[in-house]
Amino acid sequence: MVTETFLTYGQPEPPTGLIPLRAGPLTMRYDPTSGFVRWIKLGDHEVLRGIYAAVRDRNWETIPGKIREIAHEVGDQSFSIEFDSEHRQGDIHFVWRGILRGDTDGMLRYEFAGEPKTTFLRNRIGFCVLQPIRECAGARANLSRKDGGLVEGRFPELIEPQILGRGSFRDLRGMAHEVADGLWAELEFEGDTFEMEDQRNWTDASFKTYCTPLALPFPVEIQAGSKIHQAVTLRLSGNTTKTPSSEVEIVSESPEVFTLQIPAVPTARLPAIGLGVASHGEQLNDHEIATLRQLRLSHLRLDLRLATDIWRSKLAQAATEAEQLGARLELAIHLPGKGAVDANELVQALEKHASLLVRVLALREGEAATSPETLQEVRKILGGIQVPVGAGSDCNFCELNREQALGRLALNEADFLFWSINPQVHAFDHLSVMETLAAQAATVHSARAFAGDRPLVVSLVTLKPRFNPVATGAAEAAPPGELPPQVDPRQLSQFAAAWALGSLTALTAAKVESVTYFETTGWRGVMERAAGSPLPSKFPSRPGSPFPVFEALASLVGHGQAASVACLLADGVSALFLFADGSLMRIVACNQRPQMRTVRFVMSWGDIRLIELHPYQVVCLPSNRDGKC
Repeated sequence: MVTETFLTYGQPEPPTGLIPLRAGPLTMRYDPTSGFVRWIKLGDHEVLRGIYAAVRDRNWETIPGKIREIAHEVGDQSFSIEFDSEHRQGDIHFVWRGILRGDTDGMLRYEFAGEPKTTFLRNRIGFCVLQPIRECAGARANLSRKDGGLVEGRFPELIEPQILGRGSFRDLRGMAHEVADGLWAELEFEGDTFEMEDQRNWTDASFKTYCTPLALPFPVEIQAGSKIHQAVTLRLSGNTTKTPSSEVEIVSESPEVFTLQIPAVPTARLPAIGLGVASHGEQLNDHEIATLRQLRLSHLRLDLRLATDIWRSKLAQAATEAEQLGARLELAIHLPGKGAVDANELVQALEKHASLLVRVLALREGEAATSPETLQEVRKILGGIQVPVGAGSDCNFCELNREQALGRLALNEADFLFWSINPQVHAFDHLSVMETLAAQAATVHSARAFAGDRPLVVSLVTLKPRFNPVATGAAEAAPPGELPPQVDPRQLSQFAAAWALGSLTALTAAKVESVTYFETTGWRGVMERAAGSPLPSKFPSRPGSPFPVFEALASLVGHGQAASVACLLADGVSALFLFADGSLMRIVACNQRPQMRTVRFVMSWGDIRLIELHPYQVVCLPSNRDGKC
């Protein structure tokens, strides 16, 4: 019996239906709203995660397109689809013709013929090919260079640092990877030079092979009327009658029912869970304090930017709110990029709140990750205050990974390492956002490889990027009546709750020390302010009401041990199994898919529970033998 389900207002619309296609032995799904081909499979084995084309502006922002279909012929073993895609935003106007064809012999070909209608600055235009991380990490690969050379290699197991000019997957005109013993998937690229990056650096669940190498200058001006033609062709070679087997974490009794064997003992501890101080700057009121206290938060994160004059009031407000919530302070100290800090004044202010400090994140404006000099200066500012001081990145795991590989990270001096996570660096649709859950644990495993036994901290976790660390020009302000770029209307929906629980499941299984999610209140928080949404037509929240993500976090309160089944994330279901005194007490499970799922829970003592999970639904189940929660 389900004791609680967290369905509420703001439920997002399910994604537009994907069209099933078949090219001989290959199956796939086609999105007619974007031209994105997803989940190209041979049997149960994913050969490619997807193929799509993108138009990226000078700040690496993706300009969305509108599709107009021209031709559509789909058979049992082959297909041919033709469409136009138009991309317009600001001074950008670009149109391309897509031709997608699949043949009965297993060949898939995707052509791109584009023309800019205006002259504008771009960073990249053209195809991206995604290879899945579960099937490809560590797999053998053969690379065909633009100069005609051939190179044997492997996809990386740990996340490869993104360093310009490094890596073997560059200057490509083709590549192949081993799908199974004696079976290869071959890719041929036309119209540009391609290279690969490890997208796990940004928690995308794929390796991305893209056109226009990063070593070339960007942004560049593209002239109106010029022509761009590209093509990607996929073929299978070798024993194509052999269907590879994949590890299946969920045992399927039927296409709709999945059986989960619940563990008998806990295998991990829940990380310390905190929230960020609200970016809107308003003090929490009594109702908000009373509501948030229910979460029994470990900490609040405050970003203390010493280049501003308001850091003193920010610190005082955050300290007051932390005390009111019964939490401690996670303090991110941002040193100014230039100029000195009045260390005496700062240390006096910090000493007033020293007992509240749980950790300090050392950062400097303009630095991708904490340098030894920055960490030393922060330690000096703290003086005699005894608190762990960490090194890391306020951006993505990418920056932390790159700076440590280049020897510029304060690794040896740090008490812990930290980085932030968001799922919308490269893609923004429901399906792609949920797929990032599979890559969150990969960042932890890769960090552990160079962190040793230092604690690992993930802070902040947000639905959208808080800023653009790779912009080459000033960010444009949101037009009147539109949400700021940091705000996602899905924040108030069940979708965000399902994604957050999946994130916590993955990070718990990977054994991080602490995780900081979202903010306290407002449209980047876990509940709405008493004043309500500043843009109710775009963000239709209820004043003073918790969002579904609040309810999902509240379901974990009172449990210090958890056995998390993170491997289930690949199949769109995640669950945290919560223990007390060695006994299983509660299951918090969710469905990360836009379809109804039926899950069969098998208890270690023989009990069986069968539940239905609606799209993005989170449920809380009592699981002990007497049925009490």
